[in-house]
Amino acid sequence: MESTENNQPYGEAELLQRLAEADEGAFALVFKEYYAVLCAFAQKIIQESGDPEDLVNEVFLKLWNRRQLFSDARHLKDFLYKSTRNACFDAIRRMIHSKERQAVFLGAQAEWEAAADLEMIRLEVFSELYHEINQLPEQCGKIVRMGYIEGMKNDEIAHALGLSVQTVKNQKSRGLMLLKGRLPAEIFMVLLLLSAHS
Repeated sequence: MESTENNQPYGEAELLQRLAEADEGAFALVFKEYYAVLCAFAQKIIQESGDPEDLVNEVFLKLWNRRQLFSDARHLKDFLYKSTRNACFDAIRRMIHSKERQAVFLGAQAEWEAAADLEMIRLEVFSELYHEINQLPEQCGKIVRMGYIEGMKNDEIAHALGLSVQTVKNQKSRGLMLLKGRLPAEIFMVLLLLSAHS
């Protein structure tokens, strides 16, 4: 969990301990951290086969009732993603009634699982990227987000913010330099790939 002490009242170990003890505040923090990204993850898998929000709500109900002490944030995250993925597959199975369509589903399940895992990785990468961009100085973060995430050109950003093109370039360079020191190398490479297309 990438949350910092600035926006979380207690550390990772205490959060997980409180969660295991059915602390509503800890549960609310986990819900806020993961709900939206799990809904996006579920939507990619189920398409028209169900309501992603209903499925994710069921996953969080399962978490609440489980009263499990997770070893670390990765353990909790793995539980949430795998439970969401399994709930999606169950929803898809319920949509398939004939034996012929069931056979097609079983043949395609391995492919769907691989695609779901890739989507989970993509969402985690962008979640960390957004988190670090949001930690940049306000104007710098806004320009980096507009340029690299939204794909706007330097002159478009300059016009939108009432700045010179050179200021935009300077802020983008500053943002890249700061992010290089904060992001894991593989995630920083994703940002560089985005910049190559911006």
